[in-house]
Amino acid sequence: MNEIVCSSCYQCLPADLAACPGCGSQLVHEGDNKNVIDRLQPNCLIHRYEGSDLLEPAVIIKETKVNCKVATKLKEYTKPVTIQKSKVYAFDQKILGAIQALRNERTATMHRYDQLIQAHWQTLKQFASRN
Repeated sequence: MNEIVCSSCYQCLPADLAACPGCGSQLVHEGDNKNVIDRLQPNCLIHRYEGSDLLEPAVIIKETKVNCKVATKLKEYTKPVTIQKSKVYAFDQKILGAIQALRNERTATMHRYDQLIQAHWQTLKQFASRN
């Protein structure tokens, strides 16, 4: 772990600081009084690329009437990504895992087809003219 996020001001910081330079609060890394975020705890899935079937785990930072500001990694706590609420879903590890497995299977299948097609291309012989 080389980065943390201050849970008061959401500033991304190196893990070796004793106090947050942004808000001045003392940084407590462990225990009941812990006040830093050191890993992402996703609470939603987002779909941000039109035409893609990629879902990403994220944390909702702020909700508005139309959009949500979310972070998919620690560094995004400072500058969250804005996503339409219609593209934010409840976090479900089973569904996320199933979609990722199918995406991996599709990629492997496409790679195998590319190899088979290339094998056929390599067996082609140049046309010899009869002049």
